[in-house]
Amino acid sequence: MQFLTYELAQEIVERTMKILHQNINVMNDEGIIIGSGDKERINQFHAGALVVLEQGESVEIDDASVGNVEGAKSGINLPIQFNNQIVGVVGITGEPEQIRNYAELVKMAAELVLEQSVLLERVQWRQRLQSEIVNQLISEDVRNEVLLIERAEFLGINLEHPRTAIFITKSDHTAISTQNLIRSIQYEIGKNDLIGATFNDEIVILKAMNESRAEFASFLKRLSKVTGSGVLIGCGDLAKNVQAYKSSYDRAKRATNIGSKLHPKRSFYSYEDYQFEIMLTKNVVNEDLHVFTYYQLLLNQDKKGELVQTLEAYIREGGELNKIAETLFIHRNTLRYRLEKITELTGKDPRHAKDLMELYLAKLVYDTY
Repeated sequence: MQFLTYELAQEIVERTMKILHQNINVMNDEGIIIGSGDKERINQFHAGALVVLEQGESVEIDDASVGNVEGAKSGINLPIQFNNQIVGVVGITGEPEQIRNYAELVKMAAELVLEQSVLLERVQWRQRLQSEIVNQLISEDVRNEVLLIERAEFLGINLEHPRTAIFITKSDHTAISTQNLIRSIQYEIGKNDLIGATFNDEIVILKAMNESRAEFASFLKRLSKVTGSGVLIGCGDLAKNVQAYKSSYDRAKRATNIGSKLHPKRSFYSYEDYQFEIMLTKNVVNEDLHVFTYYQLLLNQDKKGELVQTLEAYIREGGELNKIAETLFIHRNTLRYRLEKITELTGKDPRHAKDLMELYLAKLVYDTY
């Protein structure tokens, strides 16, 4: 496997040259210069590096011997090791006597940059695999469930656990990238939780429910804190098997969509809190809006929004007239007038349970579609 690339070699050069003001060269496992402070030397052969690769130890080249080594200048060349294997060479240009004290530090810096790069690549690979698994688990048709379980097990994740889907989406004015958001969240999730980015740039966590309700509530609170403002979070219901993950995800997403319209100042929306509204609007589509023309009549006449505001307060306060009047800062006679006006315009009386249900459904549909 090739660990040293041109990009990584140049990164090693630039990092080390900021500390040590000498030219640095990085050679691959064939002795070719792939990174250098002197760009003209890139892709040149370095015989000194080949000696290091063959002998497995540092090689010094002084002014007296430089003419005997092809493609080399005076300096010190040291092996770059990774997992007890020599994968390249780092060279410091200069008279060995003057730079010998820095040589090991440069070697350590090069190896540290390489280790960080490989670790990051592994983390990114793991994240890509998790995202693939998540997207398949919440797709319309979960195919080859056995293969998905095996792939998750390869990551040390057991899909047999009951899970709750958590849906996370960014508002239009949020500047944070999805990848940075995932990095922030990863510090809060458990080792058996799955997290992935969807094709729509949303984030889904399939949270293993092996903790108490209080612990889960604490996790959600921390999640809201680390994601910050401008991020909406929805929580689905408990999925007891792989086939149910999609349902939990759909409900988390629907709770977010409906909740953010009904309560835009909130940032967290639970299916448990909005399941009635979700159930009411489940089979409604845009084309069905004509069914609720009675509500459109109300909107057409309600230029100041007072009647809709009154209907909202009536629903919120459970029809208790005194509370509604106090909330709206109006007299009870004004409240009665507004309720009668709603009835006159829509043919639906909010004081009758069935009519109130129809008004609420119409309002939900207009608010969320």
